Amino acid sequence: MRKSSLLIILIFFSALFAKGQTTLTTATDFTVTDTHGNSFSLFSVLNSGKYVCLDFFFTTCSACQETCPFFKETYTNYGCNSQDIFFLSIDNGNTDAEVDAYEASFLGGNAGYSAISGTQGGGNAVCSAYGIGAFPTYILIAPNKQIVETDMWPITNAASFDSFINTHSLVQKSCLPAGIIEKTPENSISFYPNPAINNVIIKSSGAEKMNSIKLYDVLGKLLITQLLDNEDHYSLNVSELEKGIYYLDVTLDNNTSIVKKMRKQ
Repeated sequence: MRKSSLLIILIFFSALFAKGQTTLTTATDFTVTDTHGNSFSLFSVLNSGKYVCLDFFFTTCSACQETCPFFKETYTNYGCNSQDIFFLSIDNGNTDAEVDAYEASFLGGNAGYSAISGTQGGGNAVCSAYGIGAFPTYILIAPNKQIVETDMWPITNAASFDSFINTHSLVQKSCLPAGIIEKTPENSISFYPNPAINNVIIKSSGAEKMNSIKLYDVLGKLLITQLLDNEDHYSLNVSELEKGIYYLDVTLDNNTSIVKKMRKQ
C-alpha cells in the first residue's frame, strides 16, 4: 500500500514538472482548421519561406493563461503573420467554443493569429504527433522544416521570446505585408462591410482620389490588382476569397499608400 501511494505521488510530481518540449527535431506536416473555419497547412506556410511559431496549450492550463498574452505581443512585434514568422496556437482537448472563450478571457478577444481547437480543429492529433507532454510548449520551425527551438522556456514577458527568436536572425517588423508601408492617416480611406462576404466598398474620405487597389493575403501574396482612374469609391469583389484575414493596399493620386486590414467571412 505504501509503495502504491509513493508511486502515485512520484507520477504526480513527474507530470507536474514534465519538460514542455516536442519530441521531434524535424517537423511533420499537418492541416488544421481554426475556430473561424480557416484551414492551414504547415508545409504550405513553411514553403512560402516563413518560420512558424507554435503555441501548444489547453484552456484550463494556468501557465498557458499567464504566458499567452506574451505570445500575442510577440505575434504583433513580429508582423502579425504578414512578415517572417507565422504564429499559430494548437489546443489540446477543447472545443471551438472553449478556445474562443479562452481568448476572450485571457487575450481580450480574438488574438489575431489563429487558434486550433483540439477536438474540432485537429489540435489533438498535432499534439500527439509532436509528442507534447506538458503545456504550454512553444516551438519554432524553420522554413527548411527543422525545429530550431524545441522548447522556448521560461517565458516571463514578450522579451523572453525575443531571446530565442533573435538567434535565428529574425527581427521585429510591422504588421503589414512585406514591402508595404503605411504613409498616410488611417481615416483617409474607409471600407465596409468588415468582415466582407461578397463585395467590399472602398471610399476615399479626403481630397485625394484612388488610383489602384491591391489585396494581399497574410503571407504577403498579391491576390488582386485593380487599376482605377481617380475614383473616390469602388466596389471590390471578394466573393471568391477564402475566409480569413487580408490586407487592402490603396494607392492615392498623390502616390501615397494606405494599408487596411480586412476580414473575409
